[in-house]
Amino acid sequence: MIKLNEGKTEKKTDAAEIKEILGVVSKEIPALIKGVFSSLYSSEIAIEYGKGIGAVYKELKEQGLPEDMIKDIVLKYAKSINVLGDAINISDSIKKKSKDND
Repeated sequence: MIKLNEGKTEKKTDAAEIKEILGVVSKEIPALIKGVFSSLYSSEIAIEYGKGIGAVYKELKEQGLPEDMIKDIVLKYAKSINVLGDAINISDSIKKKSKDND
């Protein structure tokens, strides 16, 4: 609630409250996601990520699957792991749009 000079109170509109919440979210969430992202995608994690992709490829190859199918499956696997990276790109876009609207 906002107090007016005359001692009366006025409720914030729903739109104003939502704008305030989104303002906080647009500032805090991207930093949180980036922190998680940087810890998940350290050089050690990248090495393990590569090993995982290699292991999936090797296993599929040993099963005798066709090379085209193996490449497709491995690519989808690699993309599924990169969901957090995609989330960061989305949050950066939201943050930029929020700044542009201010």
